[in-house]
Amino acid sequence: MKRLSEVLLLKKEVAAGVRACSSLSMLERLLEIGKNQVLLISEEFPYDERKQVFEGRRIILTESHCRDLGVEEEELPKYQSVDVLAAGIMQAFQKDSRLYGRPGGRRRQIIAVYSPIHRIGKTTFSLKLGKALAEKENVLYLNLETYAGIGGFFKEEDEQDLSHLLYYVKQDDGNISIRLSSIVKQIGNLDYIPPMKVWTDLQAVAIEDWELLFGWLMKESIYDAILVDLGNAVVSVFEILKRCDRILFPSAEDVYAKAKISQYRYMQKVLGYQELEGRTLYVDMEKTLRQAVRETLERIDGRAGKERKNASRRTTS
Repeated sequence: MKRLSEVLLLKKEVAAGVRACSSLSMLERLLEIGKNQVLLISEEFPYDERKQVFEGRRIILTESHCRDLGVEEEELPKYQSVDVLAAGIMQAFQKDSRLYGRPGGRRRQIIAVYSPIHRIGKTTFSLKLGKALAEKENVLYLNLETYAGIGGFFKEEDEQDLSHLLYYVKQDDGNISIRLSSIVKQIGNLDYIPPMKVWTDLQAVAIEDWELLFGWLMKESIYDAILVDLGNAVVSVFEILKRCDRILFPSAEDVYAKAKISQYRYMQKVLGYQELEGRTLYVDMEKTLRQAVRETLERIDGRAGKERKNASRRTTS
C-alpha cells in the first residue's frame, strides 16, 4: 500500500493548491517547483524524514496520535470527511502561531508606503518591494490610493475587492479566512486584495474599520507582513500611519519635493504625531528602482536585527 503525502499551497483558493504524492521522490520533485507553504504528510514517515524533505509548516495525518510529533508540527486525524479535514486545517492555522511561518522569530508587521510627493513612482516601488519581500515571507499588499490603477497595475475584473473584505471583517461570521482566500489575487509571489474602484467608498471607511481589518490580519491570517500603499483619500492618514510598524517615505531632492516633505513634518508637529518620524525610512527615488528597493530591504533587515538585539538585551537585563 502506498503511503500518502500531500502538499497544500495556501494561495488563491485552497482546493486549487493541493498536490498529492505517493512517494518521497515525487514529493521532492514537486517541492522544487513554486513556493510551497504547507506539507500534509502521513505519520508513517518518521520525524527525521519529514523534516529533511520539508522544513516549512507540517501537518501530520494520524490514526490516533503521532508519537514523534515535533514542536513545529500539528497533527490531524485522517479518518474524517474532506470537509472536516479542510476545516481542521484552517483551524490549525488560526489557533497556533507556530504555523504562521515567521522566519527567525520575526514578528508580524504592518509596513506603510506613503508620500505627499506626486508622480514619484510610489505604487511601482511598493509592488516591486512587495515582490521582493514575498520571496522570503508571506506578504499581503493593500492599495489605499484615490486612483489605484485598475486595468494597469491590477486586473480590471468585476469581482470582490477591498470593500468586500472590510464588510466580512465587520460581520465577523467566522468564515473570514475562507472569504479572504476567495478575494486574494497574485502578482508573482505577492498576494494582493483588489483595490476599491470608487475612491469615495475609500473615504467613507472609518478608522475603526481599518483597525478591525489590520487587527484581524495580524492575529488570524497567514501573512507575516501587510504592505499598505497609502494615499490621501483615506480619512485620518496620520492615524493609519500611527498603527504601522514602519513607514517608507519615497522622496526626492528637488525644491518642490523638499517643500512638501517640510510641510509634512510641520503637520506632524501641529497634529502631535512627531513619534512617526522615528519609524520613517526615507527612500531616495532619484536612484534606479532596483537600487531603491535593494537599499530599502537592507535597511529594513538591519533595523529588524537591531530590534531583535535590543529585545534580547531587555530580556536579559
